[in-house]
Amino acid sequence: MRIFKNLNKIQVLDERFYTLDNERFFPSVTTVLSAYPKGYHFNEWLKKNGTDADTILKEAGEQGSNVHNAIESFLNGNEVVWFTNDGHELFTLKEWQMICKFMDFYKNVQSVENVEMQLFSEKHKVGGTLDLICKINGETWLIDFKTSNGLYKTYELQLAIYKEMYQDMTEKKIDRYGVLWLNAATRTDKPPLQGVGWQIKEFTDFHQHNLNLYQYTRALWDEENPNFKPKNLEYPNSFKK
Repeated sequence: MRIFKNLNKIQVLDERFYTLDNERFFPSVTTVLSAYPKGYHFNEWLKKNGTDADTILKEAGEQGSNVHNAIESFLNGNEVVWFTNDGHELFTLKEWQMICKFMDFYKNVQSVENVEMQLFSEKHKVGGTLDLICKINGETWLIDFKTSNGLYKTYELQLAIYKEMYQDMTEKKIDRYGVLWLNAATRTDKPPLQGVGWQIKEFTDFHQHNLNLYQYTRALWDEENPNFKPKNLEYPNSFKK
């Protein structure tokens, strides 16, 4: 949620949408992919966790955001620390372990091309933010960071459309792409695509199939959201009796 402040009011703009001119708003890729079927296992998980499901999802989202933000800060040249000088913990043990796994992966990166790049496609009428474009063994990789317990089909669709958007915007070629899974159960070191507790799950070979699935999912989302637009809410900044 993006918040704009002035002295009298607070304006809240729904971040599920992207715009270049504040007039035309396109949904984010992840918003579109919310229309993809969750499947049997997700429904069983909801039944199992019941009223705790929202809390679990919220905590997982916060964990992912913390790890993402730490990696972005590091890639932008900042020092990332676990404990401050006064002993304050900035990350949980689980988060720090995943940050350490990223650092192990990063030893294989030859150069960083883009970090947290915003994508916007007139052609596909969609927006998004990619995590990393980098060089590994002389090839250009598009990589998305994932901290989830499992890998889901929507990750493949997300990166398929990201590749199209990036190449359209920059006219630069993506050679390979996949997710850097920082919560994997791998026990062996097989650089550059795998280490202890992390791996790159590549989707390059299934690009056209996954792109087609994204387009089908987009058609479903459009059917259910014919007049989509962001929720632009304004609130007063103070009250006084």
